[in-house]
Amino acid sequence: MGAPRFQILYRITPDDARPIEAHAKDICLEETVEIPADCVPPAIWDAGIVGQVEAITPCPPPSRAFDVAISYRADIVNDSIPNLLNVIFGNISIRRGIRIIDIRLTPEQLRAFGGPGFGVAGLRERLGVFGRPLAATAIKPLGLSVPELARLAGGYALGGLDVIKDDHGLMDQPFHPFKERVARLQEAIRNANARTGRKTLYFPMVSGRFDQIEDQMAFAAAEGCAGALIAPLLIGPDTGFHLARKYGLAVMAHPSFSGTHFHDPEHGMTPAMLLGRLFRVFGADISVFPNAGGRFTFTEQECRDLAIAMQEPLGDVRPGFPSPAGGMSIERIDNMVAAFGHDAVFLIGGALMRHSPDPEIGARAFLGAIENAVATGKAAE
Repeated sequence: MGAPRFQILYRITPDDARPIEAHAKDICLEETVEIPADCVPPAIWDAGIVGQVEAITPCPPPSRAFDVAISYRADIVNDSIPNLLNVIFGNISIRRGIRIIDIRLTPEQLRAFGGPGFGVAGLRERLGVFGRPLAATAIKPLGLSVPELARLAGGYALGGLDVIKDDHGLMDQPFHPFKERVARLQEAIRNANARTGRKTLYFPMVSGRFDQIEDQMAFAAAEGCAGALIAPLLIGPDTGFHLARKYGLAVMAHPSFSGTHFHDPEHGMTPAMLLGRLFRVFGADISVFPNAGGRFTFTEQECRDLAIAMQEPLGDVRPGFPSPAGGMSIERIDNMVAAFGHDAVFLIGGALMRHSPDPEIGARAFLGAIENAVATGKAAE
């Protein structure tokens, strides 16, 4: 019996007259041995080191594409996130007309990567909130003073929001340095929790050089933060997940710098595979994505598929929360509950500020809209 293999499903749109088999073989070689087929030693072929085409299926007309399943030896990757990404979409990402539409890892790989440290059940247990979507907001805008940011955080917590995160643009700028900002915002949220009896959780944005990132993770944990907001494609797809696990923090993953994977319908990865399947397997307890109808261009189907990827059965990997965002408003809550059901984190930022200059009033309206939608049966089956 050969070594265990995992499988990637590529949708290939040929850009020349060669048969699809030639395009598939290109991927098999390029993503493993990276030499011409006639230069590959027989022992390497026999050992299954080169990617193997498992199936080729034409897409229905008028599409010119083919779905090509290619398997790779799992021990080429082991449990390394960079290695996995390099094998499934390394050099071939520079070519055109190749899109990853499914990723089927082995049970051993799923266990090794680990998935969410808390997941849906763990975060609900920490919050003590069940039976409804979670309400979240982002502290913004960039440039406010620390006292102004803390006022917003305290007000949102008093209004009952479940999750408060930094806006992803809040890093370690001189006008609101990371340690001062995190300490004061966590203090404001802690004080609000003491008054309300709730357990609002705070996720500060962690970003910078590697030494800064680890220092920030350690500081956030020491201050009592529940988790960290990270943009995996800004700081490296392994760094934030590894350090959050090391310091016992939940992970809220942000899609910044990921957009080039989605803009060409014939190339890249589907949002479900990158922001859903991979981010979840790597350790995202919550994955933020731009919801359909907001200020970005994801379709309703792409958003549904992403939510499914965060929650469908996947070996021993815990389900995580999809977090639709990007121009959402209180008026859309009914539709969002109907689309995503109870196990989602609804993220509204600027619209809460527009609703009221008082963050507590905006938060209460937001939470009330969620509770009303659930009470009137708006949730998806």
